[in-house]
Parts: sequence; structure tokens; C-alpha cells
Amino acid sequence: METTNNNGYMKGFIPYAVAAAVMSLCGGFTASVPTAIATAWNADASLTFITLAYSLAAAAMAPIMGKLGGALGRRKVLLASLGLYTIGQLLIAICPANIPMLLVFRFMVGIGAAGIAPSIMAYIMVEFPPEKIAFGFTLYLALASGMVVFGPTIGSFIMSAVGTPDAWRTVMWVCVVLCVISVILCFVMAKDNPNIPKGSMQGFDWGGALFVLLMFGAIVCIPTFGQQSGWAAVTTLASIGVAVVSLIILVMVEKKAASPIMSGKFIARKNFILPVVVLFLTQGLMTACLTEIIRFGYAVNKTAIASYAMSIEYVGMAVGTIVMGPQADKKEPRVVAAIALVFVAIGSAIMMLINENAGVLQMGGALFFVGMGLGGNIAIFTKVALAGVAPEDSASASGTFNVFKDMCAPFGVAIFVPMFVTKMGTNIAANMATGMEQGAATLAGATSALHTVALVQLVCVVVGIVVCFLMPKVHESKEA
Repeated sequence: METTNNNGYMKGFIPYAVAAAVMSLCGGFTASVPTAIATAWNADASLTFITLAYSLAAAAMAPIMGKLGGALGRRKVLLASLGLYTIGQLLIAICPANIPMLLVFRFMVGIGAAGIAPSIMAYIMVEFPPEKIAFGFTLYLALASGMVVFGPTIGSFIMSAVGTPDAWRTVMWVCVVLCVISVILCFVMAKDNPNIPKGSMQGFDWGGALFVLLMFGAIVCIPTFGQQSGWAAVTTLASIGVAVVSLIILVMVEKKAASPIMSGKFIARKNFILPVVVLFLTQGLMTACLTEIIRFGYAVNKTAIASYAMSIEYVGMAVGTIVMGPQADKKEPRVVAAIALVFVAIGSAIMMLINENAGVLQMGGALFFVGMGLGGNIAIFTKVALAGVAPEDSASASGTFNVFKDMCAPFGVAIFVPMFVTKMGTNIAANMATGMEQGAATLAGATSALHTVALVQLVCVVVGIVVCFLMPKVHESKEA
């Protein structure tokens, strides 16, 4: 990892930390806003698109915004992204009951988010000392995940306190105020490193940008449409088709580009490919396990777990991020990552022991261990994937890795949650066919489904541990 010698790296990180915290806090505040808007405007049919407008832009635009950061400088892109994020929140706050307008404004907010994250990651890669890179990513992720814990609770409290159908607008105005403060602070404090050569917009890969947006946008839509409409539905198949065609054209365009947005040299490395493989195998387990245990709790009349489940898992994630993430600066990251996945395996194993007599402690323990292992691994894999990247390419590389990282969870959820729901329904029907009463059939069916899916998840984690040991030795590569 090439870095610059910056003794004031922590002071310089303050505006980036504020940007990360505010974006995460606003994300938590507005978690229930799409549902509130759909209810207030009697537009439940549009809820999927209201949600997708943000997530599609945030994922698909990340490589493009990262490339712009390399061309224009991370300070300009950070300020422009924060500005767009703020304006988008403002426009949503004053938006009339018009779904197409709302979708445009949500897309604007997503583009802003797509530019903020690579700028923060690029700062860590370049300005933090080599022996503190994982600590920097840990700090960033701790801020991001920590704010998410408080955001939904505070946002729901504000809407309950206001108590009107348009209470969500108050939440948006709170976000606007926070965003304006962060813009001012970043404008005053954020600086570019003069030792890092900047690129230029001359010869910018506009063709690559178009097909990156189309490809990743379609990919982000696949799990959502697959779950809601079915994997053979027209919308799902159309998304798959657009993704495949865009990928083929993108490969052809990027071969001719002088400075491609999706750099084959960066992607075609073990440092990048293997961490992404492990993330796809495991990262979706966080949300999947949470959903499965909550559904199991409702099915067996143990609804108390639903109140605590998310908090328990996020506490585990925070502990894992803080404790395990920095260890990748001291020990070989692939070893630390494998150890972190052992905790995920423990959580999956506990799920295989849960039955109708299980209490909050056992079900919460499973979620805590899953969150702990996966929370630590995000920082570790980020360090591995971005190892060896030149400072001038840091923003572009961060954006590319960020989009792959963000796609892992939706695809994991799209696989494991339907697997659990389908298995539970099949088991209940089979049990009732044998003459079992509905209550007993539901109990047995939910328990069996949870055990089956937990076993599949455990296998994925074990494969992930094996893949971890195939990753290059980052510390040796750095010394060489």
C-alpha cells in the first residue's frame, strides 16, 4: 500500500469522519421514510421503486464517482457529493405528492452517497500510515454502523412526536440541517494532499461510465425483483438481460479506454477477487440471520426477540469492527479474517441448536456472534482488496471495491431468506398432511427450516474460511 507521510492524518480525517457520521445518521433517520411516504401518498405500489432509486444510484455510481475523485481531487468530489446529498434531501422535504419527482430526488441523494464513501476511503488509503490502514477503515466503519443503530429509533421518535401524515418531512429537515453543517465543516477543513498527482477530465471514460451505470443498476435490481415478483418474472429477467448485455459492451469499451473506470488490472488480482468471493459467501448472512430468527420468533410465539434482535446484532458488529478490524494492521489479514469467520460459524452452529424452547439469550447469542465476525471482516477485506494501489488511483479503486461490497448483502438475503421462508412453508404443509395440529406443525416446520438454512450458511462460512487462506500475504507484499 503506497501512502504519503502525513503526521496530521487524524486531524485531517475529522471532516471525513463527520461526513461518514452524518451520512450514516441520515440513512438511519430516513430508514422508514419511504414507507411513510408511500402510506401518506397512498402509493404503496411505488414503494419498491422509492427504495430502489437511492440504492441503485448509491451502488451503480460508486465506481464513476471514485474515478471522478481521481481526476478532480477527492476534496472537490467530497464537497460536490455532500452538496448533492444535501440538495436531494432538501428537495425531498419540499416535494409535492409526485412519485416521478421523488424518484429523481432520491436518485440525487444516492449519487451523493456514492461519492462520499470513496472519498473517505481514499483519504484513509493515502493519508494514514501503512501500519494504521486497517485502523482507519475500522474507525470509518464504526462511525457508519454506530450511527445506524441510533438513526431509525430517533427518526421513528420524531415522526411519532409530530404525529401527522407528513411527519416524515420533519425528519428530512433534520437531515438537511445536519448535512449543511457537514458541508460547511468539510469546506473549511478538508484539504487535498499536494504530493498526490491529479488526473484530468480530458479523455474521461464516458462510455465506460454509461455501461457501468447500466450494468450495476440492473444487478442491484435483480435481487429485489426476484424476491418480490419471482425469479422468472419479466422484470427480473429483463434486469438480468440488461446486466449481461451491459457487461459484454462494457468489456469491449474498457479495452479501448485509455483510463477505464473499471480497471481490469485492479479487478484481476487475488487481493480483489478473493475478498469479494468471501463477502458474497458470507456478508448477506448478517441480514439473513436477523430476518430468519425474527420470523422464527414470530412463528413460535417468541416475539420478544423481534424487539432486541437488530440491536443485539449491531452491538456484535460494533464489537467485531472495533476489536478485530485493527488486528489486520498487526497480524496477517487473511488469518484475522479467518478467525473472524469462526465467530460467524459459531453463530450459525448456535442457530442449528435453536428449538421451540430457546430463549432470547440463545437466539440473541447467535446474532451477536454472526454480527461480530462479519463486522470485523469488512475492514479487513477492504485493507486486502486495496493493498498496493497507487495514491492517485485510490479514489477510483475505492469506488470499484465499494460497489462490489455493497452488492453482497442484497444477494445473500435474496438467497437465504426465501430459502428459509419456502422451507418453513413446505415443512408446515407436510406436517399438517400427517394429521399434526396447526400449532405443532408450525413449531416443527419453523424449527426444521431454521436448522436447514443454518447448515447451508455454515457450509458457506467454512468455504469462506478456506478462501481466506488463499489470499495473498499483505504485510509481506508491503515489505517487498
